[in-house]
Amino acid sequence: MKRQKLLLLTALTSSCLSAQDSFFPIWGEEAEQRGYTLPKPYGLSLSYMDMNNPITIDSISFSGHPVLNAVDVDARQAHFSGSNITLRGDVWVFPFMNVYGIIGYTQGKSKANINAVHCDASQFPGLLNPNRLLCAAIDKGGESLPENTQFVLDMDGGTYGVGTTLAGGIGNWFALLDMNYTYTSISAINGNIKTFVAAPRVGYRWEYDGGRELRVFAGAMYQNVEQFLSGNLRDIGLPSELDHLLGSLAPDGEFEVSQHAEDKWNSVIGFQYAFNRDWEALFEAGFGSRETMFFSLGRRF
Repeated sequence: MKRQKLLLLTALTSSCLSAQDSFFPIWGEEAEQRGYTLPKPYGLSLSYMDMNNPITIDSISFSGHPVLNAVDVDARQAHFSGSNITLRGDVWVFPFMNVYGIIGYTQGKSKANINAVHCDASQFPGLLNPNRLLCAAIDKGGESLPENTQFVLDMDGGTYGVGTTLAGGIGNWFALLDMNYTYTSISAINGNIKTFVAAPRVGYRWEYDGGRELRVFAGAMYQNVEQFLSGNLRDIGLPSELDHLLGSLAPDGEFEVSQHAEDKWNSVIGFQYAFNRDWEALFEAGFGSRETMFFSLGRRF
């Protein structure tokens, strides 16, 4: 009886494993019967991306002292440069649809030119009001800033997200649309970066013996980036004169900066090379006001 139960359990387990191994992609057998060559269903890849793009500053605010609430910083444009390294796991759910998850690390720096710093003294009535006098001192320092005065925000933190790729083709021509959403939690200062990407591409592929394949493509990338950052006023990288003045005024003063990517679209070109059915590499470069470079090495199972 025990032997029969063991055989039955073994048969059921083997059946489940076999069904699981052949489950993805759904409709895969039908696609292969029609002559399509499908990749192995599961993938794991390591990637690196470098990016430079202009940023629009939506708002800058200070807190921690009544005078700080009256300060206005004239800085509307910034430049962001950064990079990230990510690990991605994916599965072809259907022959035309891949879903994936991302986990990684992002670091970057935002630099903004400060045109002037103004303090609204009208908020403090009375000519001898100490806060009004402090406002005047800030105004004086803010109007005589050196050229190319900047405030700098260093940011780094963990990144995670999800995405999907829709693909199709006729003959050796193919088209795909990749979409993903990522969230980066900034560790050095309080803040986050939310990014949505949609990237349509078209290309052509060549197949060789041994499972080797070359795919060349071109397309565009839509990227909506929103950054919200906050922290200690001394971490914002203000000019030394203002940093000393505001730091003395409120050593524990806080700042909040909200900014977003200025241009959402740029052009991309790239190629993907499969060494065999197990290993593949991808390189992609982006051009325009936003410049990107992306490289990944992946393994399929």
